[in-house]
Amino acid sequence: MISLIEKIYAYDHPVTVTATSTTTTVPQLMEKVVGWVSIIVGALAFIYLIYSGIMYITAAGNPDQAKKGQQGIINAIIGIVICVFAYSIVKIIAGTFTV
Repeated sequence: MISLIEKIYAYDHPVTVTATSTTTTVPQLMEKVVGWVSIIVGALAFIYLIYSGIMYITAAGNPDQAKKGQQGIINAIIGIVICVFAYSIVKIIAGTFTV
């Protein structure tokens, strides 16, 4: 009998498993922790900035509420700047100690 379709044989390819190194150095761990903390603190400072801005805008002539809003805006901006500087310093230190 004539066959128009050839037989197909499956190839049993050996599976190779390579182990990856999961060790984390202290600078890498420090970068991860400070990165997450910076994200959380930055988000909270931004939310506080928005809240203080709304409080300042809605003061409607009340000098006490306007002063609280203005001081809140200043504090939020200082917090964001400190957060950025802390993250930058940790990145520089971690880069220095990475071999």
